[in-house]
Amino acid sequence: MQPGMKAEMKAEEVFGEYERHAGAVEAEFRRVAARFAPRMQCRRGCSMCCSQMFSISLLEAAYISRAVKRLPEGEREELRAAARAYIVRARELTGGGEEEETVTPRPGERLPCPALQGDACAIYAARPLICRKWGIPVFNPKKPLELQACELNFRPGEEVEVEGLVEPQVELLEEWVELKRRAGLAGAGRRLTATVAEAILQDYEEELKRELWS
Repeated sequence: MQPGMKAEMKAEEVFGEYERHAGAVEAEFRRVAARFAPRMQCRRGCSMCCSQMFSISLLEAAYISRAVKRLPEGEREELRAAARAYIVRARELTGGGEEEETVTPRPGERLPCPALQGDACAIYAARPLICRKWGIPVFNPKKPLELQACELNFRPGEEVEVEGLVEPQVELLEEWVELKRRAGLAGAGRRLTATVAEAILQDYEEELKRELWS
């Protein structure tokens, strides 16, 4: 079997595992959202969280790149134009120069995601994991005593009953770390993150295949 074909098969296997993991993340969102149903504002048309600046993993970037390449040409070029404009504006907000390899989001800065079109996500089926789980109280392992949540659903600093919330998220996080490790995207000495805009513009799918081939 040719190396390129082997890498293609491995990539599809990794993407399949990623899709299963993303499905588990969504299932957990639905479970917790049902628990807090009276206060959940998450629905089509609400795009407040889509203006947060954030980074994504290279595996998520590869999945987005693959989805963008499969779009009709007109939609793809519209997305790429929005992504280019996003990067220019992001560098202005963060003080980054054109020579930098990637945009580093700055906490607190707001800039609408380039995939946001008319309060809807143009890459919804390929959206990153944070977009699939944001809105419910989210456990941050870097701040183990704090749960983060959308301020439309939960007030900042509000105490939330955490029983049954943290443990499933910890399990999902451990699964996610292992998936990235198996994909060869968790090693030291390399850039580990990108942005949605970069995933739209660059071919991270091919980068993943090269990593799986090596």
